Amino acid sequence: MAKFIFARRFLREVADWEKGASPRDCDALDQVLSRISADPTLPGRAPSFYDPQRPSYLYRAGSFLIHYRLTDDEEVEFLNFFHR
Repeated sequence: MAKFIFARRFLREVADWEKGASPRDCDALDQVLSRISADPTLPGRAPSFYDPQRPSYLYRAGSFLIHYRLTDDEEVEFLNFFHR
């Protein structure tokens, strides 16, 4: 499993979402983040083209869309969190 870090924005977005989330929703998010951390190159990810100098990816799992990238230190940095 890769080490991971959270961008400040990601933490704010998750904190706002958690206010109305059920324990089951929170467990589902934990599973998605664990899946990405376990294999950041997992099938189903798509390049975001946000910054060509620092490639990042989008990964959809159920109602979650996670924006992340790999740092120079081989850590997974979670950048943005979207929920529908």
